[in-house]
Amino acid sequence: MIDKKPEIFTFEGAGKGPVLTVFGAVHGNEKCGPQAIRRIMKLIESGDIQVTAGKVVFVPVCNPRAYDGDVRFVERNLNRFFYPKPKDEITHYEDNLDLVLCPVVEKTDYLLDLHSYTSPGGAFIFLEDLSQKSVAFAECLGVPRMVYGWAAALSSNDEVIDKKQAMGTTEYAREFGALSLTLECGQHKHPRAADVGFQAILNALAFLKLAKFDDTLNIADLPEERSYKVKMRGSRLKLRDGDFTRDWKNMDPLKKGDVIARYDDGEEITAPEDGIIVLPKRDQQIGHEWFFWGVEEEV
Repeated sequence: MIDKKPEIFTFEGAGKGPVLTVFGAVHGNEKCGPQAIRRIMKLIESGDIQVTAGKVVFVPVCNPRAYDGDVRFVERNLNRFFYPKPKDEITHYEDNLDLVLCPVVEKTDYLLDLHSYTSPGGAFIFLEDLSQKSVAFAECLGVPRMVYGWAAALSSNDEVIDKKQAMGTTEYAREFGALSLTLECGQHKHPRAADVGFQAILNALAFLKLAKFDDTLNIADLPEERSYKVKMRGSRLKLRDGDFTRDWKNMDPLKKGDVIARYDDGEEITAPEDGIIVLPKRDQQIGHEWFFWGVEEEV
């Protein structure tokens, strides 16, 4: 039995259209998603946003216990191994959440999963491929930085024993034909992170022709980012006690041979090529992703 389930809110329009699903707080310490979603829902309920076609599904808090405890997850990272488990394999609180959330994902045409991250840095979008439809959906969100190839970078890592670890919400959605994106709205505590998520939802509603609203709802003063893409090339797990050699920030440049981290036993982890560090997490738990790296591609 699951002691606390995610709340699911659905708004339907009279006209035909796709299903857009928006997730927040897949990780409980990432508050910008719930804040952005609840602002949008309040405007729909007041009539300032009118859903005119298709269906919009909101799950503001996907991991309620983690959200209440302000932790990333309770017993298992909900954004890894995301798929329905047989009853005899359900051992974690998050395994029960899969049974609630996966059916929602299976019925969607577009998934927007709102996140934030630990290190300083601006907003960017995770997509898995550069198909015309996927890029068009990403570009409509108004965030010019895109990172692609996350699942491949994780599953190709020999340190990852079970390759199903790379199955997150967006990867699972793609199994059912959905166009799915993860929007990293910025650092966890950044005061504008929720604004980034709010504007992205507005943009998605307009792009998919699901809703009508006054242009005055748009946020005009969001920080502008340089437009570029990053192709993910690899990842490293934190296998034992160690530390970064400096306070790496998301999207910091790397030179081949740079010492990124050092284990307590002296082993050094160096950059295998010139590139960019992605989502460095200095205080990561042992057994989880310590950092990713990729190479920049100009748009």
